Amino acid sequence: MSDQQLVMLLASLFIIFALLIILGDVLAPVLFAIALAYVLDDVIVILRRFRVPRIVAVVVVLCGAALLVLFSALTVLPLLTDQVGKLVAQAPQFVTALRDAIQQFHANYVSWMNPEYLQQLVANAVNKMQEWGGALLSVSIASIPGLITLLVYIILVPVLVFFLLKDKTLIVEWAQRFLPQERSLLQRVWGEVDIQIGNYIRGKFWESVVVAFAMWLAYELMGHEYALLLGVLTGISVWIPYVGAAVVTIPVVLLSLFQWGWSEAMLYGLLAYTVIQLIDANVIVPWMFSEMVNLHPIAIIVAVLVFGSLWGVLGVFIAIPMAALVQSVLTIIFERKKSAEPMPD
Repeated sequence: MSDQQLVMLLASLFIIFALLIILGDVLAPVLFAIALAYVLDDVIVILRRFRVPRIVAVVVVLCGAALLVLFSALTVLPLLTDQVGKLVAQAPQFVTALRDAIQQFHANYVSWMNPEYLQQLVANAVNKMQEWGGALLSVSIASIPGLITLLVYIILVPVLVFFLLKDKTLIVEWAQRFLPQERSLLQRVWGEVDIQIGNYIRGKFWESVVVAFAMWLAYELMGHEYALLLGVLTGISVWIPYVGAAVVTIPVVLLSLFQWGWSEAMLYGLLAYTVIQLIDANVIVPWMFSEMVNLHPIAIIVAVLVFGSLWGVLGVFIAIPMAALVQSVLTIIFERKKSAEPMPD
């Protein structure tokens, strides 16, 4: 408690966590706007190097981003909606195909298993899928007010991004008024976290774009009717370390099985998916995240579990930046503790 700077640092960390826990849902559009501002700020920096005024650079970048979003809404979104509707409509056929495939696999490879037990497993799976379908329908009906809120956010987020980019310096100066005069530790943590979070958000954004496009292109060339849907799911999965890749593998395998059955085409499709994941893990991630803090896989998984339990889906997506913040604070605490220890004789 005698270290006032350290106390102020821990108090700031506590306030950040308390605000996110209490006002997480309310602050969600603000956090999303901050993430978009991090992504777009790099383009503005490039334009500023050519002596473009900041306000002009902000307007140009936001207009370009709006055109890309509009293009996606007019081209990609209808195709994605069509594939999702087709998937829902063909769900009964998929259940039948899955049952036949399991029976064929049982007959060819695991004849030692009791057929009645296998039938019971399939029946339980079908019943569970029907329950999920009913729950999904009830949730979709009950989420109409949430859709209205989403429309409001669609208007608010671009406005927030505009002012975050336009008045970035003014906002930082205003926030510093609430900090004490002696704030070297806070400035150090802010500098480290700002770089780490910026690199993480920008890197994950472009990683998701590259992985989603590669997955869509590979499966589109192979003639998969749900190529775009699988590409989008794979792109989203990169935001959730380790867990996302494991979860998205399930629909990839099932939809490949429904499309091609137990055939060479299915093996080639799964091989393409595996190659994309390997390139992502061994080429894209090391290249894009070279400056990102090195967190141990156990720390990443624990962060996803902890922050996901606190803030739901939002917590899963911001788990790594929050873990980086905690790591920076812990590093400073250990350094201060070590410096305060008496030197041995």
